[in-house]
Amino acid sequence: MESARLSSQMDAYLQWRQEIHRELTRYRGWLVDHNVQNPELETKLEQALQTLKEDKITIAFVGEFSRGKTELINALFFSQYGTRILPSGAGRTTMCPTELLYDHRAGSSYIRLLPIETRMVGSSLASFRKIPDKWVFVPLDQNDPKTMKKAFAEVAHQKPVRPQDAAAMGFQTELLETSPDDPEKVMIPAWRHAMISFDHPLLRQGLTIIDTPGLNALGCEPELTFSLLPEAQSILLLLSASTGVSATDLDIWNRHIRDLSLRESTGVYAVLNKVDSVWDELEDEQHNQRELGDIKAQCARQLSIAPDEILCVSAKEGLLSQVEGNPQRLAKSLLPELEELLSNDMMRRKEYLIQKSVIKDIHAMLHGSRKTLLRRKESVQNELKLMKAQESGRKIQMGSLLSHARHEQGFYHKKLILLKSSRKMIEREGAKMLESVTAPRLDGHLKAAGHALTSSWTIVGMNNAIDNFFDSLKADMAELAAKQEKLQGLITDIYARYEAEQGLAPMDYPRFSAKEYIVRLDDLRAKSGSFRRNLRKLLIEQKATSKRFLSTVVHEGSTIYRLYLRSARQWLNDVLLPLFQNAQEQKALLDEHIKKLRTLNNTDDNAEQRIEGMESLLNDLAEQIIEVETMVKGLRKPAPIHQSRKVIPMITAQFSPRQL
Repeated sequence: MESARLSSQMDAYLQWRQEIHRELTRYRGWLVDHNVQNPELETKLEQALQTLKEDKITIAFVGEFSRGKTELINALFFSQYGTRILPSGAGRTTMCPTELLYDHRAGSSYIRLLPIETRMVGSSLASFRKIPDKWVFVPLDQNDPKTMKKAFAEVAHQKPVRPQDAAAMGFQTELLETSPDDPEKVMIPAWRHAMISFDHPLLRQGLTIIDTPGLNALGCEPELTFSLLPEAQSILLLLSASTGVSATDLDIWNRHIRDLSLRESTGVYAVLNKVDSVWDELEDEQHNQRELGDIKAQCARQLSIAPDEILCVSAKEGLLSQVEGNPQRLAKSLLPELEELLSNDMMRRKEYLIQKSVIKDIHAMLHGSRKTLLRRKESVQNELKLMKAQESGRKIQMGSLLSHARHEQGFYHKKLILLKSSRKMIEREGAKMLESVTAPRLDGHLKAAGHALTSSWTIVGMNNAIDNFFDSLKADMAELAAKQEKLQGLITDIYARYEAEQGLAPMDYPRFSAKEYIVRLDDLRAKSGSFRRNLRKLLIEQKATSKRFLSTVVHEGSTIYRLYLRSARQWLNDVLLPLFQNAQEQKALLDEHIKKLRTLNNTDDNAEQRIEGMESLLNDLAEQIIEVETMVKGLRKPAPIHQSRKVIPMITAQFSPRQL
């Protein structure tokens, strides 16, 4: 994909994102230049700019061992090295979850490896990320592909341990291979997690690649299921054309992947790899296509999806053809079709998320600024028309215009005072609303859950502790939502009065929905169900794993709770912002208008010169309108996504035409 497709798409996306950043910075400058900036709007713009700065794209490759995940990563991203950079071959090659990224803070490339023994203590992966000393550091020389390949091979390193130790670390011992040197020991991965940072163009642009080693890892590291995978924009479930959908493939799909396909932020793909294994060189193309079609249909029935929702590829042929520079072989591998669909869908989803999280509210504010300028322009045009019609007494007319402008100025000055009173009322009611979801209440829920978990000796007791924890979080969130709904009525009345007094069309203003967070909490509870059903076995055989699982569930539930609280606070801060912006801009324009009218009224210029002064004022407004409209168009500009020749329903079904 380095050759053209994803690289060009990411280049185009980054350029689009930079343009959005430039328009937001330009809008910030415009607000300052016209003296209509305020702390709330400045905070919102700063948050939007920070979101753009921290934006990244994540692709996760999931599947059982020997499905060709690592080979596909090599083919998609690293074919330019002319060799397999990541270890790939028969059997188990990726032995621990691996993140490939570019660390801008590091001075050179590296591999960081977390020893597998850290599973014994039951602490989460997130906690170890904050302790660099716990990781083994391996430097990378990316100018030497052979050295890189050798360093990457360390990720696949295994070690022999006693079966009871393997079970304590969370492994299903019956799935492990016996040590060739000691039949009383089994082989396990030497590392729990790997982070690889090196200077690759796509990684430098913000791409992160996650490679997982199979069901054993997904079951042992709850954060993969609860955190890393849900944060990915694209998830590829790798299947093998030679084996179809195995029991473990189906388990991975049902337990870890299927529900994520319902999220608007995540694209899920079922990829049938190794299609070269079903090619028969002695048969014609039509025969091979029928064979492949039958395999796809069977896989689709098992996954309960449509056959055309399964993508086909030969990662091996794709890699070799790019190393050889053989376009015919590359086309036959079907890699270009996968690349195109993958890159297009990722860009669509990223554009949608940026539109939702950054552009929507700022665009509404810009549109409000434009309407304010247009109304002021119309008012000045009427004044100018009146001046031209009354050839006599223009001095008196100018004084009348000045008096009217001062009256309007007073109106908006009073309106700003009233809005400040309304904001204080909203803050008072909002404080009551926020009493339902607070950090101290969360701490209380965490202490109660921790006490119940540590004091319980039964499976029922531990499950009840988790259920009570979820019930407590949801009750708090529902209570806040009920109070917010009442507060929403007051806000609607404030907007209605302001719109009626000014003769404005209904204004768009920030909305707050509890549903998104309550659904996320319910999803987390449901995902924990399959793990909790095996809690008896885990407590007996894998105490560290069960502890890690329970702590991860509690951590993720707490994260949702905190995000909900932050979103509620942000809504309270932003909800009256459009009204303040409108009143401030109207007053600022009137201040400038009065200043120019006063200058014209105090001069001894003749009538023509006075009219020229008014026309100059009109020209200033026209220039501001053009500037704002340019910014509006800049934010409306869609990301430049190249249209794919083939559209997979599974990819696009989650978007409406307006979203795309």
